[in-house]
Amino acid sequence: MNKIKFLSSMLLLIVMGFIFATCSDSDSDSSGNSGLKGWYLNLNSVAKQSDFDEINKAIRNKEVLTSYKYNEYIASRDLFINSDGSYNDSDSHFGRLRFSIDFLINVVRILDDQTLVFYIGHLYEDGASHNEALYTFYAGSIFGNMTYYGTPTYYTYAKVGNKLIVSNGDVYTVTSNGLIKDGSSAIWSKYDPKKR
Repeated sequence: MNKIKFLSSMLLLIVMGFIFATCSDSDSDSSGNSGLKGWYLNLNSVAKQSDFDEINKAIRNKEVLTSYKYNEYIASRDLFINSDGSYNDSDSHFGRLRFSIDFLINVVRILDDQTLVFYIGHLYEDGASHNEALYTFYAGSIFGNMTYYGTPTYYTYAKVGNKLIVSNGDVYTVTSNGLIKDGSSAIWSKYDPKKR
């Protein structure tokens, strides 16, 4: 019974948000799009050049990461880059360098006053994926440019006060610094995916 009341309340909020969005353009600029339009990312979740320092050092020193009965895993670029160009360091044979890099990220793109796109990005060598480029950075001389790529999933949303209520159930609070997803304290900052 409580679940039905909760779902009814959420539906009412979404409907009110759509009515509010269509009846009021006080939050819109001259193009009709809200100032929220753009790309958002928790910048603390993406890898950066310094994250690759230990990996690059291990590769230069040809460090043995793990040694099993008949196998030795020596640090090399090819050990971290799969045949499709994707980055991986999650297997146990990466030893001390296992899970060194956050190779998955989440990105939100607000297209207009009603449409939000969500991406799960995976780290690849720059140019290795046909998916949409989400974030590019330089990982040092061994790896060069690396890019997070992802495919879009489209949702509708309603803006109610300073909240974005998304059709997948996510709720974001709009602040002067960006978005904060309910249940988290991380700030999703606005950024330009075309800039490194």
